[in-house]
Amino acid sequence: MPKLHILSPSSLATTIELAENLITIGRTPENSICIQDTNVSRRHGILVRDGDNYQLHDFKSANGTFVNGEQIMAAKLKDGVSIRFGSVELRYESGPAKVAPLGATQADQKMLPTPPKGGSGKERGGMSKRMKPEYAAGVLQSGPVTFHPGSSAKPISPPSPKTSE
Repeated sequence: MPKLHILSPSSLATTIELAENLITIGRTPENSICIQDTNVSRRHGILVRDGDNYQLHDFKSANGTFVNGEQIMAAKLKDGVSIRFGSVELRYESGPAKVAPLGATQADQKMLPTPPKGGSGKERGGMSKRMKPEYAAGVLQSGPVTFHPGSSAKPISPPSPKTSE
């Protein structure tokens, strides 16, 4: 089952299992995943199920949505990619962890895939350490993250114009 691991700030560290077809992400409680960070927009983005994985779409958020250090409007997520909403770093995991079983020999471990050495974090599919959000000025102003299981994402309709009679 796909998961989001919230990595930073450490006060928010948690893992969220993704099961719904549509999962909204933002600062307000109406979202499926609520990240109370001043750099996260009220309705920041949405995860849309795409087969066994998810696509991430930005809702024209003020501070943008980043996948592996690059700003995106929409991206298909792959296992191990880094995601950033505001000043909050996350890692997307799409399948079971690839770890060597206990008691595995060196010959067994050679059959496990290993990430390439060197290069940038983007090539390895890991976290980019070189990025520092300019808008946060190095200060993390974050609160708790809440997840509302079983909630569905529905677009909020604009208020109807009032007519004077």
